[in-house]
Amino acid sequence: MTSSSESRPRLRANHEPRRARRAWPPAERLSAGLAALGVAVASYLTIVHYRSDLLVCKAGDCASVQKSPYAEIAGIPIALLGLAMYLAVLALGAVRWRRPAACELATMTAFSLVLSGTLYAGYLTYVELWVIDAICQWCVISAALTVGLLVSEGSIVARLLRDE
Repeated sequence: MTSSSESRPRLRANHEPRRARRAWPPAERLSAGLAALGVAVASYLTIVHYRSDLLVCKAGDCASVQKSPYAEIAGIPIALLGLAMYLAVLALGAVRWRRPAACELATMTAFSLVLSGTLYAGYLTYVELWVIDAICQWCVISAALTVGLLVSEGSIVARLLRDE
């Protein structure tokens, strides 16, 4: 025989029952890790956009890429747009984990953002190679992180579609 206190859900200090969280699948952990690395790279690139004396480049010609007209859109540094994308993917991952009911919408939104980011990174890589004729190691790292996010988020979308 169980007591009445054992049959009730455990209560938090504010007397709300605990909500069950979804497990954190490997692809979602990978996305969070890649997005966190992307935040670090894009933050650094945003800072050096305004403080070029802080630029460290061991491979390529980062300064030429950073000073090119392609480094901004309407006065906004491309790195800042990348930072916004990486932060949004992190936030959407948190929503996906904490709010299972919003998982599908958060996943599709993250995938759409990362697909757009990958296409734009491809365009910027083309510009680096064929227009500016210089490569930025940090831009290559960011592009690789974005492609990794596309693969990871794509696998999450595929899992969602299989589960329907």
